[in-house]
Amino acid sequence: MEEPPRIVTSPGPDVEGIPETTKYGSYPDSDYSKLLSYSLYFYEAQRSGILPPNNRVPWRHNSALDDGELGVDLSGGYYDAGDYMKFTLPLSWTLSMISWGGIEWFKGYELSGQEKYLHDMVKWGTDWLIKAHSIETNELYVQVGIDKIDHNYWGTDENIPKPRPVFKIGDDVHGTDVAAETVAAFASASILFKDKFKELDYAKLLLSHAIKLFEFAELKPMDVYSDQVSEAKSLYGARRYQDKLVWASLWLYRATGEQLYLNKARTYFVLFSLKGYMQIINWADKTCATFILFAQVTNGTNFMDEISWKSQSERYLDIMINPSLMPNNRCGYTPGGLLWCNGDSEFNSLNVALNIAFVSLVYAPYATTEERKKKYMNFAQSQISYVLGENPMKHNFVVGINPNSPKNPHHAGSHGSVTNNLLTPVETTNILYGAVIGGPGVNDDYSDDRTKYNFTEVSLDYNAPWQGLMAYQVLNFDPTLPRTKTPPITEKSKQSNDKSSDDISNNDGTYGMSSGRKVGIIVGSLLGGIFLIIGGLFAWKHSSIIEWFGKKREELSKRLTRGSRRNSIQVESNLPHYIP
Repeated sequence: MEEPPRIVTSPGPDVEGIPETTKYGSYPDSDYSKLLSYSLYFYEAQRSGILPPNNRVPWRHNSALDDGELGVDLSGGYYDAGDYMKFTLPLSWTLSMISWGGIEWFKGYELSGQEKYLHDMVKWGTDWLIKAHSIETNELYVQVGIDKIDHNYWGTDENIPKPRPVFKIGDDVHGTDVAAETVAAFASASILFKDKFKELDYAKLLLSHAIKLFEFAELKPMDVYSDQVSEAKSLYGARRYQDKLVWASLWLYRATGEQLYLNKARTYFVLFSLKGYMQIINWADKTCATFILFAQVTNGTNFMDEISWKSQSERYLDIMINPSLMPNNRCGYTPGGLLWCNGDSEFNSLNVALNIAFVSLVYAPYATTEERKKKYMNFAQSQISYVLGENPMKHNFVVGINPNSPKNPHHAGSHGSVTNNLLTPVETTNILYGAVIGGPGVNDDYSDDRTKYNFTEVSLDYNAPWQGLMAYQVLNFDPTLPRTKTPPITEKSKQSNDKSSDDISNNDGTYGMSSGRKVGIIVGSLLGGIFLIIGGLFAWKHSSIIEWFGKKREELSKRLTRGSRRNSIQVESNLPHYIP
């Protein structure tokens, strides 16, 4: 067999920890081992505070050492994107995703010699979250810096402008969404440190923060933090907190094994009418990621409960992967095969596709049919292949891996300007190895221009699913087989896919399952629904959530996207939330 072309051909960073290139056919494949190591390197390039002695990024310096306020040290942590602001909400989502991938595919990190760097990457973030959360008062700091100052600066980390005000939630300023998101970060990371790194004391510390902060997240009245912290609204203003309470409850259940938290997850799921919800997965909304978590934690338990959550997960994945299954779906594919959802993909197209690819691979082992398992795996591989250059432009979207990589990410530190100017110097000074950029347009078009942030922006959350996917590839990719190419997705091929027995909708959420399996799913769903409703009604009588439940559900989901040097653009979604 002819040796396929290498993916990583450009010289990498001259630092320790980068895997060597191995001969064709070796296991693990050195391309994916390098891509995993580069992803971890990217997060090191986002570090704030006093850098450790083993810092591997020569152009990153000790910075923002005075972050915080009287008696509270908020130095450290990660800069969010190409700027110098820090946000708890997207950081927590990022840490949850990285931890989830580490839990699932830790062997991939071990095979490529990256487990130490995974440890340090997650701990750098959770150490900062520990600083940001007072376990005594339950106050949580949610933002450092403001855009009107930070976004008027384009230079290195040695001259970050001041002041850098900080913002928090607490007794007088609630924020259900960011508190619950942070709970999930603490809880998921505690599992990683307990089960994979065997650091029991640190895992216990993280879990104590998660349990305490969850008490605050459940306080009434519930609200999104950006309604209280106005400085966050134009940057990370999520419209929903409901999904995050379910998300946090599930991670607490996985971390503690206490039935109480699974019951809470079920109760919130019913009260907030999340069944049948259809939406992308990202920092602002992880409702559909909870389907996958529910399926994981109920697998091997009560059959009817298990099959009910599997049906929910497969309904979601089947429609996302084959958008034509749902009428008036705003999602589809670009001509080159990238999953695209109007209203979300315009500003970070790869993140939309990669998050779905991530949960597809997490769920694949639990699929109810072998055909479905293969479909989910093939979809994920197609999106990975697209990112790595199997697209009409033959352009990959990971910085620093070969001559077709992006050269001009929207990142101030990497650019290295000393004149506060995006255009000077013309060439980027420092290579931001491993950064996954925002991505191409709907017609597979791409402009390698740092001023066009919709194409070239980088951020913590953009890279989170990619790292897990690369750990999966290290573990599972067979280097002796041809690399999977991304096929163009046309209307004709959609119709052809829709005719397969595995994809045909039966209008009952079962998509071509056997009659016996249908009966099991229907009975399981009915009984599971009855139990959930009973639990929900019980909680309803004892909770002021009734005030929220009585309101009309929002017809449109609004999410805010942000750019390092722009006001955010509010995007309206026309994808139906609920599919009956």
